[in-house]
Amino acid sequence: MTLEDPFAQIGKKLDEVVGKRFDEPGLRERMVKWIVAAACAIGAACVIVWVIESHRLPPENARPIAKKPVIIQILPAPAKP
Repeated sequence: MTLEDPFAQIGKKLDEVVGKRFDEPGLRERMVKWIVAAACAIGAACVIVWVIESHRLPPENARPIAKKPVIIQILPAPAKP
């Protein structure tokens, strides 16, 4: 009488039928979904950083931009006929 593990016998039978390598069904699709989700998350983070940086206010001690002088021409009043 031999004392063998019943789980080992089941494992041997499964290895004969299925093989030693087992790919879970749908694993590739889930991996693609996770990779696409990670790429979208990175893209969204980049867009958020870009928007924040593009709307950044200048520092308070920055020199104000020189404005062009406005030229005003004063015309004489029209002559009365």
